[in-house]
Amino acid sequence: MKRRAARKAKSGVGQIKGRLFFVTAVLLCLFAAILARAFHLQIIGSEAYKKRADDQHITSITVSSKRGDIYDRNSNELAVSVNVDSVYAKPAEIKSPGSAARKLSVLLGLDARKLESRLRSKRAFVWLKRQIDLTGESRERVLSIDGINLVKEPRRYYPNGSLASNLIGFTGVDSTGLEGLELYYDDVLRGSVRKVAGERDAKGRLLMFEDADKTAPIEGLRVELTIDKSIQYIAEKELKAAIDKSGSKGGMAIVMNPYTGEVIALANMPTFDPNNYRKFSPAQWRDKGVTDVSEPGSVLKSFLMAAAIEEGVVEPNDIIYCENGKYKVANRIIHDSRQHGWLSVAQILKYSSNIGSLKIGRKLGPERLYRYLRAFGFANKTGVDLPGEASGRLSHYSDWSKVTLETVSFGQGISTTGVQLVTALSAIANGGFLMRPYIVKSIMDPRGETIRETNPAIVRRVVSAETAKVVTDMLIAVTEPGGTGVLAASGSFSVAGKTGTAQKPDLVHGGYQKNGYIASFLGFVPARNPKLVIYVALDEPAGKHYHGGTVAGPVFAAIADQSLSYMGIFPDNPIDGPVAEKAEIRFKLASGAGAGLKVLKARGRTTGTQGRLRDGEARLSHEVTMPDFTGKSMRSVLRFANKANVEVEFRGGGRGYNQKPATGRVVSEHESIVVWFR
Repeated sequence: MKRRAARKAKSGVGQIKGRLFFVTAVLLCLFAAILARAFHLQIIGSEAYKKRADDQHITSITVSSKRGDIYDRNSNELAVSVNVDSVYAKPAEIKSPGSAARKLSVLLGLDARKLESRLRSKRAFVWLKRQIDLTGESRERVLSIDGINLVKEPRRYYPNGSLASNLIGFTGVDSTGLEGLELYYDDVLRGSVRKVAGERDAKGRLLMFEDADKTAPIEGLRVELTIDKSIQYIAEKELKAAIDKSGSKGGMAIVMNPYTGEVIALANMPTFDPNNYRKFSPAQWRDKGVTDVSEPGSVLKSFLMAAAIEEGVVEPNDIIYCENGKYKVANRIIHDSRQHGWLSVAQILKYSSNIGSLKIGRKLGPERLYRYLRAFGFANKTGVDLPGEASGRLSHYSDWSKVTLETVSFGQGISTTGVQLVTALSAIANGGFLMRPYIVKSIMDPRGETIRETNPAIVRRVVSAETAKVVTDMLIAVTEPGGTGVLAASGSFSVAGKTGTAQKPDLVHGGYQKNGYIASFLGFVPARNPKLVIYVALDEPAGKHYHGGTVAGPVFAAIADQSLSYMGIFPDNPIDGPVAEKAEIRFKLASGAGAGLKVLKARGRTTGTQGRLRDGEARLSHEVTMPDFTGKSMRSVLRFANKANVEVEFRGGGRGYNQKPATGRVVSEHESIVVWFR
């Protein structure tokens, strides 16, 4: 019994030990599995699991830095960047895409179906709407939706709307320059791009960004232009008025400093609003003064004369027979607008004789004509810092046909850009030097320190100072009575310039269009001491009045008068024009029968001049009906006053824009007349 009990007890202990061993073994296996799993999680797969954890708790957004601002030469803002909200989603965190889409469609102004499609995307991150202005309440409602968040992004804003838009261009939604200066200087303006990380709460909302100081991107640089905002406005205003009046398809006006090559204004029509550039066609984005080429027409005669005089083949007083307006060259008949017999070289330019010009071209010869036109910069890019510049076209003289020499002499068979023409004439205005045109004056860092500055650069001397002076005298005659550019004459400043009326090529049937013309005027002012070179061109003016002198000349005069007045340049004739800003000129006119007009007294002031014109003390003894003085020069009003024997008070300077009494009113005795100019 004892033995049986001992064996039974021994067997029970063995079973217990076996069970303990089994349990211990199981526990050891489990512990080993846990260790293996921990080793796998913490060592082998640590990076993968860390990434999954970060994806759940940390978000990363690519953000562009603040784009550099663009200013005019007087530090007026032309393009700036403002921080606005952009809305994005993490589709995996959105529990109810349909409900979220309906809420967001109201807040963001987007189609609910399209939003829901985006919210159901398999992608980890999707933009919903970028660069949107949200109110405080709207922002809270957007952020209250699971999986939806906001980030600040810079948006480009153009405070002046369409002003200089073809020149400045615009940027895309990623603050990348797409047109104009925004494109050409994109690497300077754009700055750097960074990724910003932040933690999210249980609902996926962004709680905290990483230290901004450590990840702050380099801001874009500030760009200051040579453009003057006020003169740009004047050019665009007068160009648009002329286009509306003439029924032209479009046009351009370019203003340049002849001594430096600085582009002061570059106006294009039609234009567009860069804040909403998608609403306009690419044709309206184009900067035509740089990208478009056309035949210059008779404005090229200025450079023909400069070459011929520089080479000594003609003098201004030399006489040339102009064939009474009709002349056969090879298989073509060349015409003048009027019949001319013998004309001096100066008169050939003044009356714009094609026949006289081609005969001067023959004296010069193809090789020298070609060489001088290339020296003036034609068929070469000027190097102006704008995208898409065209070079124009002038074939080598060895490839010229039997009539090319003759046609090129009066501006056919050669194509140029507007900026080439204004740069070339600057070489005559400044005494013979071809300058490199430029738009950007300086580039500065965000602290205002200058990093790069553009200085005037002489490309080459084209003609001597003596030749430039002779040609200037000839160009002045163009704007004097009898010349083709008389309507470009300023009431305040002497003008040197040349008209152009160029037929447009017929690209479908060949040859030239019957009724398609580019009317232009190219000149500088004041003629003896040039401050501005101005080129005006209108594309296909409608009606009978399509000549450059008729439709482009007055635009030139208006831009010149207003710009010089704004600049504070004293006029050549102080009585007939503006002296300085806020100038006031007063005339009192009275006369007896047949009496002439005399200046008895003029008193100058710092803001202008005031003068009194008298001839006796006779009073009005008759009635006069008031004409419309809108757009009239001071000289025109003065002629009316003298002829009608009335007393007139002149205020301001430039062209008439208001009057008292109104048009059609009858002026009686003792009633004063006031005309305002600007």
